[in-house]
Amino acid sequence: MTLGATLAFGAYDTGGVLLNVDELKPGMKGYGKTVFSGEKIEEFDVEILGVLKNWETKNDMILVKLSGGPLEKTGVISGMSGSPVYVEDKVIGAVSYGWGFAKEAIAGVTPIREMLKVLEAGEKEGKILGDARSPLELFASSRSGLLPPSWELPLEQQEVNVREALAREGLGKQSALRMVPIKTPLVVAGFDQRVLKEMSEELERYGLFPVQGGGSAAPAEGQAGEYAGSTAELVPGAAVAAVLAKGDINASAIGTLTYRHEDNILAFGHPFMQAGRTDIPMAGAHVHAVIPIQSTSLKLASPTRILGRIFQDSKAALAGTLGKFSKMIPCTIRVIGNQEVEYNFDVVKDKFMTQNLLQWASESALLSTERQTGDKTVRLSLSVEIEGRERPVKVENIYYEPHPTWFPVYSITQPITLIMNNPFQEVSIKKIVLEAHVSDERRLAYIEDIKVENREVKPGETVQLYVTIRPFGKEARVITVPLQIPYDVSPESIITVDVCNADTSQALERSRAPEKFLPTSLEHLIKILEDTEPNTNLVVRALLPKRGITYRGQPLPSLPSSLLAIMSFPNQTGVNRLMEEVVSKKSVGWILQGSQNFTLTVKERI
Repeated sequence: MTLGATLAFGAYDTGGVLLNVDELKPGMKGYGKTVFSGEKIEEFDVEILGVLKNWETKNDMILVKLSGGPLEKTGVISGMSGSPVYVEDKVIGAVSYGWGFAKEAIAGVTPIREMLKVLEAGEKEGKILGDARSPLELFASSRSGLLPPSWELPLEQQEVNVREALAREGLGKQSALRMVPIKTPLVVAGFDQRVLKEMSEELERYGLFPVQGGGSAAPAEGQAGEYAGSTAELVPGAAVAAVLAKGDINASAIGTLTYRHEDNILAFGHPFMQAGRTDIPMAGAHVHAVIPIQSTSLKLASPTRILGRIFQDSKAALAGTLGKFSKMIPCTIRVIGNQEVEYNFDVVKDKFMTQNLLQWASESALLSTERQTGDKTVRLSLSVEIEGRERPVKVENIYYEPHPTWFPVYSITQPITLIMNNPFQEVSIKKIVLEAHVSDERRLAYIEDIKVENREVKPGETVQLYVTIRPFGKEARVITVPLQIPYDVSPESIITVDVCNADTSQALERSRAPEKFLPTSLEHLIKILEDTEPNTNLVVRALLPKRGITYRGQPLPSLPSSLLAIMSFPNQTGVNRLMEEVVSKKSVGWILQGSQNFTLTVKERI
């Protein structure tokens, strides 16, 4: 090894076991290590095809041809990511990139030098995957007033998504041949098959694809509650698993360990979700079989024992430590309906995956215990315990579901993402409980009509609104809702009244008073989440003009009459009439649909 190569690797090459890309030549032969069956590490042949210098900015890529074992039949295998490659018995990097539908097992190898940078970075703060928009934008752009299911993707993954979209349209086929990270199999168990499609669509952006498997990462014998076991078997070439969930549901990403220095390890050779600093349990893995598939062959594997933790998820590798362990979040899902079932599992603390795993588990629980056709009314309640906070966060609402769609579950689990991604302070979740009470009924009512005794009102008067609602299959009912007209409403003005359900009410509120949805602290954010309008509320919103104006957003209610007359016809922007909204609510016991509106005219008080 040259002096330059030794210096490049630093303290992690104490035995001179690493080889720099500058020393590689086309035609050089070597070997790799991986697991094709069980936990036995096997060797396969490698031929160096060349080095792609500056393949991406300041990054090189080693191009190799693989052979031996099942590779002639399977090509590059999903789950091989991280398989170490050796030339002259020295590590050059990890198998990590490839092409779909390739006829030969040609792969890209991430140089070990790039991977070691991740280990050297240790647990420094990295790029955290999340949404960089302001809380106001998050609330305002969402269909439910909460965070929409979109995330800031790494640039390279955005490019891949564009190319995949073009390929689906039959366009840009040359661009779609770009070398990309080998897809990572996410072995899952306990999820309903119908949920797997939704999981596939969401995980595809990260190069993950769910594979139905089995097994669960377990503690060592005699160490109940401790995620610990022998780490002797975790050597380069061993199968490893990044454990995202374990218990009644399981989800583990399968890859290969590349390099170990004492208790520090490197794996995968490409990002998992490129989350930067992270905290994911790491386990060994048992490979049941290699499944040859024309597009991408895969290892069908299950996690064994949790042996350490992953603390960096970077573009070049996953970095972790053996003998140190991650704290997972205990979760409980209870479904109470035709059957009563309880699911218990632990999920990883992750700003992207925690909510998604809970949502998919909840959907699976409902699918496995309740009928899929016919009427269903579902009351969902979420309780989230946070470290250092005495009272758990509680969100609850009731929904009608004629078909197996999952917007209600999404709505009730979404606060988890908002809390974990809040811009105010770090949050550590201790426990999550989700309950679903299901009844086979259509508990719907439609807002049919509104009546008032007089359409002309006076300042300070209380108006009785008679709202007719028609519950499904029942006689119409009249709900009386009082509306107090303020004393300072402008005479001869028109009051617009909307009688609506919770969804319409929240949409009107977000458009008329968006500042209410701009949290200023974690507690304020929690209050907004807990104050979500129940779907059984009948809401009356009256928008009325008051005496005065707003100038550049500031209310000016006490202007002299002469100045008010001048300002009411401005020759500049930023001047508007001063408006106020009066809101009345009444719970009716049915999930409301529809809306009605009308106007009232304000007369002078005599």
